[in-house]
Amino acid sequence: MSEALKRAVQRAVLRMLGPLVQLLMDVGIGVGEFTSLAKLAYVRAAAEQARGAPGARSRPNATRISVVTGLTRVEVAAILALADGEPALNEIGRQRAERVLSGWWNDPDFQDEVGRPRTLELKGGDASFATLYARYSGDPQFASILDELVRVRAVRRLSDDRVIAVSRTYATVRWDPNGVLEAGAELADHCATLLNNLKNPHRPLFSRRVQNIQLDPRFAPMLIRDLSQQASVLADSMDDALNDPHHKAKGANVDGALRLGIGFYVFEEPAEGRSPIPERQDKARAPRARGRKKRRG
Repeated sequence: MSEALKRAVQRAVLRMLGPLVQLLMDVGIGVGEFTSLAKLAYVRAAAEQARGAPGARSRPNATRISVVTGLTRVEVAAILALADGEPALNEIGRQRAERVLSGWWNDPDFQDEVGRPRTLELKGGDASFATLYARYSGDPQFASILDELVRVRAVRRLSDDRVIAVSRTYATVRWDPNGVLEAGAELADHCATLLNNLKNPHRPLFSRRVQNIQLDPRFAPMLIRDLSQQASVLADSMDDALNDPHHKAKGANVDGALRLGIGFYVFEEPAEGRSPIPERQDKARAPRARGRKKRRG
């Protein structure tokens, strides 16, 4: 890797760490704990990389991981021993409440004659909320999740104790453990897509960002509202296509099932809040070059 590319990577990582470190400080996680997490992430990444190499061993090679990460072999062995006995920090897939809502909107067993989510009894019968929850969460105890769905107004509870779906999505940006895990999952998906496109420019995944860096602040509320509404309509259409029951892996295909999705987000900050990216040297020197006299042969 050239020095210029290495510096660009370092600056990009520093920019990404800005909001992450703000989160860590807000919840009282200091640099010592962050360093421990970073070491764990390095060891896991190196072990995963080694598993895909030709002739890879069934067990991670602590010596090789030590070489590629810069950690001592003792540190690597300790982290591997810890990782063997503990679950992954963030292996959650799609959040349970989101899976339940998706099933309600896309599974014909829980839709009415025009394809809208059916009003459900809480219990009893094949088309109850209890049946829906068991099918899409794997857990028969639905009371706490139902209360949360009602609280965030994704579900409305009727006076006769039936329930109806109001929103396709569960509000995931919340200051609680599940909300934080969901934020981590979304950030991981976004980073994985961008890194895939850097490594595989001839086979990129779709990624596009549009922005205005000189927006009159008076128009921001209107634009945020309109962009959010347009994205919601598009997301609903994509949700229908992605979660069509006909697309679900069945039988022998289950073991090779994939997770496929697309994300949307809105960002807003003062234009002067971003550190400007310096122009390339060749551009900076261009005016001087144009001012030179052409030598005569």
